[in-house]
Amino acid sequence: MAKITKIQAQKRKGRYNIYLDGKYAFPVAETTLIEFRLMKDVELTDQQVAEIEHRENVNKAYGDAVNYLSYQLRTEKEIKEYLYKKEYHKDAVEFTLEKLRNLHYLDDASYAKSFITDQLRMTANGPKIIEQKLFQKGVPDNIIQDSLFDIDQDTLLENAVEFAKKQARKQKRASFQQMLTKIRQSLYQKGFNSEITNEAIKKLDLEVDEDEELDKLKKMIEKVQHRYDTQAKLINYLMTKGYHYDEIKRVLDANN
Repeated sequence: MAKITKIQAQKRKGRYNIYLDGKYAFPVAETTLIEFRLMKDVELTDQQVAEIEHRENVNKAYGDAVNYLSYQLRTEKEIKEYLYKKEYHKDAVEFTLEKLRNLHYLDDASYAKSFITDQLRMTANGPKIIEQKLFQKGVPDNIIQDSLFDIDQDTLLENAVEFAKKQARKQKRASFQQMLTKIRQSLYQKGFNSEITNEAIKKLDLEVDEDEELDKLKKMIEKVQHRYDTQAKLINYLMTKGYHYDEIKRVLDANN
């Protein structure tokens, strides 16, 4: 048995230091102090001390989790990893997760909905990228799929069109065909499917300017022809840049 000889308030509000037999033993929160009716001259068995320390560990884990959640919404996986990283034992972690669920502080379905809303509002990411990010955050697949199904398709298309416009501006020096290819690739890389991609490109209403295209081709030939020892290699390179064989041949023949 050990006797509580002193209870000292910490500078931190609601926290106390417990002294047993004249020596510092452990800290407790005010809730633990009340729960175990800790006061001076109360005697504690080793088992009681272990229970108090266990309760403190659990309460501290919960407090840290709430603080972590105060900055932004988190998934269950993120909370669990955070608590284990702080070296809380399994019982404390599971108790904390259960309590947070019951209080609706932890809800992966609500998290996924909020995350998707933010992604659509602040980024150019399409469904595939959003799906990957949610998976990395530990959201269950069934919740991810249900949440993605509810995405407003008009909003998705608007985002895809705005992103496609930016890509088109970046590709002004490219051939018309290469520009279309780059826009399409960029939309795929951002996680948009072929249907949204095709519709977004269609809404750009892009049209080829034959004179501008010919001027681009001539400038390209002037820039790169010194790199190739045969005309065939030069033609092959220019075709990879989206120019047609007949156009290339016509310009090369005119230069000779």
